[in-house]
This record gives sequence, structure tokens and C-alpha cells, in this order.
Amino acid sequence: MRFRLFVLAAILWCASSLLFARTDPFSYPIRTVVIDAGHGGRDGGASFAWSFAGGTIYEKEYTLDIAKRTASLLGVAHPNWNIVMTRSDDTYVALDDRCTIAYSTVIPRKTSALFVSIHVNSAENQEAEGYEILTKIPSIQQTLLDAQTPKENISLFAPFTEKELNELLNARNAEVAKRFEQTVGEHMPLSRSRGIKPQDVRVLNISRMPSVLVEVGFITNKNDVKALITSSWRQEMANAIVAAIEACEG
Repeated sequence: MRFRLFVLAAILWCASSLLFARTDPFSYPIRTVVIDAGHGGRDGGASFAWSFAGGTIYEKEYTLDIAKRTASLLGVAHPNWNIVMTRSDDTYVALDDRCTIAYSTVIPRKTSALFVSIHVNSAENQEAEGYEILTKIPSIQQTLLDAQTPKENISLFAPFTEKELNELLNARNAEVAKRFEQTVGEHMPLSRSRGIKPQDVRVLNISRMPSVLVEVGFITNKNDVKALITSSWRQEMANAIVAAIEACEG
């Protein structure tokens, strides 16, 4: 009799544990990708004049081109994924509006999302070259659950405190950044990796999901620009970004 009661109690305990189990909301398979083409419209981003490029070139043109290629490749490779672009043409989108697009996107049950911002770097030193991966500074806290959270997403975050959510988000950001840095390097062997750099970037701070910013090269470096202005190189970079996103799955 006691044994039967013990077994029943064990079954009920297991059932309650499963019912109230807490799953890291950022550990689910990626099924939503928000692609953010840096700058746009009246905000041209970084610019520099190169005679071989026909004059002054602007960051916004190349971020959009690479972002559109990335979205297209993802759409073909993963037709069931939700691919969201913060801008798809030469329009100005405020930084906070880009983040609103990200955190207002409904995340299907038992899936996760990723925010990827694409930029072109610049520096006073024209010798600076290569790509780098920026990530949110861990000490900067995000608000993940408030009145602006889509009701469909509440169940993802509700089992955790804000502190716990930020700890989980920081851990996922570090993992995503590492995989991006490695995968882009594997696909772009002629580009120099400048590593992973935590930075105080608005779109990373308040996007409310795992996020990275990819600086694909320097608009102020001759070699980087010679690559950047070629369609084939931009396609290779888009392929590398897609591969990096896919690498975050496993």
C-alpha cells in the first residue's frame, strides 16, 4: 500500500514538474529572423569618396543590398521561417522603430527569433580593415515583458524574472556572436576578422531578442571597398550571414 502511494506521489510530482517546467525561451529553434539594413533615407550612414568607385559611396546602399540578398537566400532555404526586414527600400527608419518592429513580431510557440543588423564600418585610419561582430554590453538590461509585448509572446517570458531573462539573453548573445564570427570567417577567408566587440548600440540594447550587428568591412579602406562594390562579394557576404544564422540552430 505504501509503495503504491509512493508511486502515485512520484507520478504526480513528475506531472507537476513537467507542467510548470521552465524552458529557456532563447533555446528554441530559430524560426523568425529580423534583418536590419543599417541607415537609409536621409541617413546615409558612413560615406567616403573613391575615384575607382565613381565618387562618394554611402553605407546605406550596401547595407540594404546585402540585407535583401540575405532575406532572399533565407526565404529560399527556409520557406517556413518568418523573415522580417526593418526596411526594404531607401527609407529612413528610426532606431527605436527598428526595435519596435523586432519586439512586436509574434514568435510562434516553441520557436525563437534572431535580430541581425548589417552595417559598413568606417575609421580615420584608412588601414583599418575587415569585419567585426558587435553584441550588446551584458550590463545593459533589456525589458522583455511589458504592455508592448505581443500577447502570444507572454508565455515565453512569464516563467522568469527580468533578471533571469537578461542572464539567459546575455548567454545566448555570446553564443550567437561566437558562431557569427567563426562562420563568417569560414565563408570569407580573405576578410580579416576583427573579433567580437560588446558595444552600446541602440538596436542591440532594446530589440528584446538575441541580436548581433555585423560590420561587413570598412568604407574607408581601399581593399574592403574594392570588394564591397562588387556584386559577387556582396552575395558571398550574404551567404556567409545566412550560414551564420543557420549555425545558431545547432
